Amino acid sequence: NIQGEHAGLIPSLIENNLAPEELVNNFAVVCPYSQDKASFYEEPRSKILQFLNWVCSEEGQQAGCPVVDPENIFLFGFSDGATLGVELLTTKRFRAGVVAAYGFTGTLPVLALDRLRGTPLWAFHSADDVIFNVQCSDNLVQSLRNVNDDSSIIRYSRFDSDQEGFTGSVRGHSTGITASKLPDLYMWMLSLIK
Repeated sequence: NIQGEHAGLIPSLIENNLAPEELVNNFAVVCPYSQDKASFYEEPRSKILQFLNWVCSEEGQQAGCPVVDPENIFLFGFSDGATLGVELLTTKRFRAGVVAAYGFTGTLPVLALDRLRGTPLWAFHSADDVIFNVQCSDNLVQSLRNVNDDSSIIRYSRFDSDQEGFTGSVRGHSTGITASKLPDLYMWMLSLIK
């Protein structure tokens, strides 16, 4: 819903001609949404990967999808989508990932960390997030830096307060919007294309 709770994320920025040039001039954006579910977190992971396969296929192109280089697909996940995104990154189908307001409260299993080793990731979170505690992203970033020989492939934009001015029941939970508007994010992604 680009006019509702996701206003300000990439699809609404594009629709309203507010997206950074670095995004619109260099990337095709595919944004699946879960139908009749509160979140993609309720969908089987295989369904999302099947969708990705379809997007990259001749059938997907015939349906209007752009030609996609399967070696240079980036994942952007916000809130529940960030948690799901980290799981999907373990498949090695993505060049890199961007996660905003990551919400997994546990420690990633050793196997997941092993599969994430070498995958660039940029995390965004705000310390005043009232939905997902910033400690979730703190733990993720530290775990990923610990398993990578080059810890610089893990970036972290950790804000003290909500950058979008959200208050009340969503205070601090706007880093997906903050990341979506950041030209440097797309320049970083471009620097990773092989």
